[in-house]
Amino acid sequence: MAKSVDKNLKKLPLGAIRPQGWLLDQMRFASNLQKRIGSLSGLVKDGEWNGGESLPRYVRGLILLSCALDDKNLKEKVSSFMSLIFASANEGGDFGPKNTSSLTPKIEAVKTLLTYYEATDNERVLPFLKKFFKSQFNTYSVSSSWYDSRARLLEEICAIEAVYRETDLEWLQDLGEKLRDSSNDWFKLANRFPYKKPYQRYISQTALKHIQKQVLSVDCAKDGAKKHRTLTPEYVNNQWHKKKHKVAVETRGVNLAKAIKYPAVYGRFIGDDNLKNLSLKLVCALEKRHGTPLGMFACTPRIAGAKGVGAVDVEAGVEMLESLVEVVKETRSYELADLIERIVFNMVAGASFDDCSAVQDMVFVNQTEASQARKLPYADEDNAFYTKKASRGAIALLSAYPLFLQTACMVKDEQLNFITYAPCTMDVSVGGFSLTISERTGYPFRNAVVFKVEQADGEPEVKINFRVPKNTYMQLISGGQIVASGSKEISVKCILKAGSTFMLKMNIPLTVEENADGSRSLFKGNLLMALKLPCDVTQDSSDRRTLIVKCSKKWNIAPLLSKKSSKKLFEDERVVVHDISGVPFAEEQPPFELKIRSKNVLNWDYDTSGFESFPKKCSFSEESLERTYVPFGCTLTRIAKFPKCLK
Repeated sequence: MAKSVDKNLKKLPLGAIRPQGWLLDQMRFASNLQKRIGSLSGLVKDGEWNGGESLPRYVRGLILLSCALDDKNLKEKVSSFMSLIFASANEGGDFGPKNTSSLTPKIEAVKTLLTYYEATDNERVLPFLKKFFKSQFNTYSVSSSWYDSRARLLEEICAIEAVYRETDLEWLQDLGEKLRDSSNDWFKLANRFPYKKPYQRYISQTALKHIQKQVLSVDCAKDGAKKHRTLTPEYVNNQWHKKKHKVAVETRGVNLAKAIKYPAVYGRFIGDDNLKNLSLKLVCALEKRHGTPLGMFACTPRIAGAKGVGAVDVEAGVEMLESLVEVVKETRSYELADLIERIVFNMVAGASFDDCSAVQDMVFVNQTEASQARKLPYADEDNAFYTKKASRGAIALLSAYPLFLQTACMVKDEQLNFITYAPCTMDVSVGGFSLTISERTGYPFRNAVVFKVEQADGEPEVKINFRVPKNTYMQLISGGQIVASGSKEISVKCILKAGSTFMLKMNIPLTVEENADGSRSLFKGNLLMALKLPCDVTQDSSDRRTLIVKCSKKWNIAPLLSKKSSKKLFEDERVVVHDISGVPFAEEQPPFELKIRSKNVLNWDYDTSGFESFPKKCSFSEESLERTYVPFGCTLTRIAKFPKCLK
């Protein structure tokens, strides 16, 4: 097996890219999530890590946020939580919470430990991981892990690779191979994606509940006791159980989102560049069969099909974001950056109140009410309300903006690659020189980005690559002159020195995209536009931390499209620009509004289970009126999938 060699783009070190402007405001709101998540008292008991994967996921989010914001208090909280993980290890190297034998918390903790090492260079991390991997190499067997644990074994590959690069221990590569062979065959699945329809077509609710009841209860302590149920060999080897278990795992959105990166990162680990193409194939398959306008495939939290209501599990969405960052790094496939931007600008921003004071675990493209009373018929759990609790969505959102920040700039040899755009400052080493570059922009709400070299310890000659967002024509301006332009990647070679300035000027038209179900969605660049709907917010009488959000205005409306081309508006939109406030995704004052001629849909009614899916044949009012559309992330109730309404 060949030694891994990283021949592709490299991310900048954690903390090297610092948010500014609207992104800084948004990340500060996200950091407030940790104040109500608190100590996760259910998982930390008597000074010990008591159970579950939520703790390491939460800590990883804190690490990423603390580096991006350079927040001393967050770093201190990280240190205290990391001590719980270190203290959980036994003499043989195994570690984890005391009340579960599940591998899932350990797998998530391995990722957290690697992130902690990248952030701090803490000398305890690599020896700790080495000892655990040796224990795992000696004791792990296929039958020792069921359900999501087995599906996520390849989450450890990046950490195994990090230890291998430091130690050259050949058994680590054997361990990587062992984990791949023991895991679900995500490589085969990526090569020929079998789940082309909603998950209910592959597994019944009865079978799913049976699998969950038997398997998920294995690692749960009963009444506080340290005794656990165990799966019998007869159960493990039963072919019906194996088949249904496989389907239950491989249709779960979180598992699929994680699996996107496995071929690319494992291929890097073993030195096989061909495997990364499987990551691209899986992304394409998920988008084609289960895609939504949010940039994330539909899952509730299992795959839900592209023709459904467009429900997206937030935890899975953030996992997909992380996977896309890794795949872009390994493949340099900049078209995936459009998905990254769509996930962050739409799904992430739309999953919470504008100040992150309440969060949804599930985001819906069309939503006129968010409450515990509204549930999808086949969803595994409550899904359609805003909560102030320490939910799965809240924990996931801690990581979202820091992950997005990693794609602002990546380096390779003497190249700078600007992939996604947002206001930030970055410390970059390229060509043997150190540079500090500021990126000033109101993108995606504005059409210009200005780069300035603030500090430089030399004058390196550098090739700079600028990604051009989807449906955008971009000009690169320097010294008042247009030096390059186009709708694809723009590349220039130049000498960088203190004071060097570049400006990207973008022409971002409003586009109409057709969805798989024949509906239409409006995009301004990668911002999904939604009908502006005022709403009332009240507290749920049964739960003080749960909110009821209801639309207070007529919502069954569709933009008027041209009869000559249903992918164009009947007439040009009118743009109303507002200041980008300290609350960038503000409901009351969004960064801009679009005034678009629209019609009422006469037979489109409220549906308690359909989340405003419209009828196959719609009838429209004769009269058309100008209606207001705003970025999706600026809404709590919204309509963003519309029936085809022609003039």
